[in-house]
Amino acid sequence: MTKYELLYIIRPNIDDAAKSALVDRFDKILTDNGATIDSSKDWEKRRLAYEIKFNGEKYREGIYHIVNLEAEPDAAALSEFDRLAKISEDILRHQAVIVEAFVAPKASKPKADRKERVEKSETEAPVAEAPAAEAATTEE
Repeated sequence: MTKYELLYIIRPNIDDAAKSALVDRFDKILTDNGATIDSSKDWEKRRLAYEIKFNGEKYREGIYHIVNLEAEPDAAALSEFDRLAKISEDILRHQAVIVEAFVAPKASKPKADRKERVEKSETEAPVAEAPAAEAATTEE
């Protein structure tokens, strides 16, 4: 099974009862099509990065909802969610992303101060040799 993070933006002027019914409906779509939901929660109403024109209205805010789920890569859960979210008048935008297993970050060397790097580069830099004197001088 593959882990996914599904984020969708609900229109801000929806009432609470309709919003909870919408979330329940789309969670049920996912589970009915073979996905297992780990968590489904609202973030908050937030200002959008850009204005979204949707069904003749302009939205500057949206209610963000995130769903963490597991599904088979070829399962119909995400394709069915995508199909119905495009039809829904309450979901402004949606996106699903594959989440990889958490891997411990590699230990990295701490970076030196700028001053230490400059001093180090000055001591390690090769010394430029003076131009060689002309070997043969012409005498007239």
